[in-house]
Amino acid sequence: EQQTTDDATTMNISDVERWLIDINGRVGRGSEFRNAAKEMGWVEPVDVEDEALSDGESKGGGGAKKEKARIVLPQDGILSLEGFVNVYESELREGKFWGIAHDLAVMGEALPDAGVFESRYDRMYCSASLHPFAVLDTVSTVPCPNKSEPSDHLPIAASFVPR
Repeated sequence: EQQTTDDATTMNISDVERWLIDINGRVGRGSEFRNAAKEMGWVEPVDVEDEALSDGESKGGGGAKKEKARIVLPQDGILSLEGFVNVYESELREGKFWGIAHDLAVMGEALPDAGVFESRYDRMYCSASLHPFAVLDTVSTVPCPNKSEPSDHLPIAASFVPR
């Protein structure tokens, strides 16, 4: 049986699985899982047949599409504090700010509520040869996504006619 790591700067597989279940509902899904597995030492297996081919050769035959290797947490892997930080730095680079806020909230470290973010486009530009005919102005007074608006990107549109 795996024991929980007593060292606050490392997580063993049990610690990582518990964290992933808390934030993603299960092990095996989410970019946190994929990045944590890599930080713990998982590497995509090299296909011996592919490795044997030289740069100019191809297998030919147009065979079946090869499946990607299944990512797993290495049984003896350790996620260091630096690796954990790397997981969330990757989330930030990918623009997953709301995902990080979710993870923090689930782990009992919710960010302060700043209310509903409100913003809008100041202008839509067109040339002097066009005249706006119709404008769709979408506004939501509740946080998106929600039951009636499935995305946090609200649609905008305008129709123009020649002058």
